[in-house]
Amino acid sequence: MYQPSGTSVPSASLGPEETIPWSPGQAAELFRPGSRHLLDSGEWATATTLPAGVLHLPTGRLVAADPSWLMSWERSGIAPFTATVPPGSYPLTLALVERPEDKRVAAARLTIHDQPVAAWEMALRPGQDPGTLRDGEAFTVGVDVATIALFDTVALEAMARRTEEDPDSYYVDQADRPVELHDRASGANLIAFNTGWGDGGYPVWIGRTTTGAVACFIIDMAMLAPPPTPTSSSPS
Repeated sequence: MYQPSGTSVPSASLGPEETIPWSPGQAAELFRPGSRHLLDSGEWATATTLPAGVLHLPTGRLVAADPSWLMSWERSGIAPFTATVPPGSYPLTLALVERPEDKRVAAARLTIHDQPVAAWEMALRPGQDPGTLRDGEAFTVGVDVATIALFDTVALEAMARRTEEDPDSYYVDQADRPVELHDRASGANLIAFNTGWGDGGYPVWIGRTTTGAVACFIIDMAMLAPPPTPTSSSPS
């Protein structure tokens, strides 16, 4: 059974989070099944991947949010990312890290184009300016129920009503069992999944192809130990 951990964070987590060395390329490596990774807890874990369904984006405008905040989405600052993709249906994959005692979702990837990533950038909401961030800071998705939901903005109000009427509808009880909800009116759906160690703030990265097209979105659960800092040897 997945046991959420960590501390609750306020809605301010939609802004800059704690200063840590974010590495989208490192998070992308989690999607190599069988790869070994050093967690920030000091433990080594093996990564596996899990198909988490197909996300339908009728407008191509992606929202990532804590589903428990949807009923107050305007006050919580929930909005789609400024980067858009062609309307369509896209596969969602979870990267799980396995330890002897449990499994955790270390990252989630929504694949738009199955092409190599040439460059990474931070996913932004309207009004967010990466120029205001200090080194190591990132705009993040705030979470206080150990769950993130992805869906198209066209379904925002419908999903807000759904989660208000039935707060258990988005409940995810295990890392390898994401939950899917549907909005028949718009054709959109919502896919919810657990978040790493539990509550916190998690950045979303956009991988772009050599032509500048969006290849993928990756939600990084910040479970990995920082990559080693390169050192330069002094001339003898």
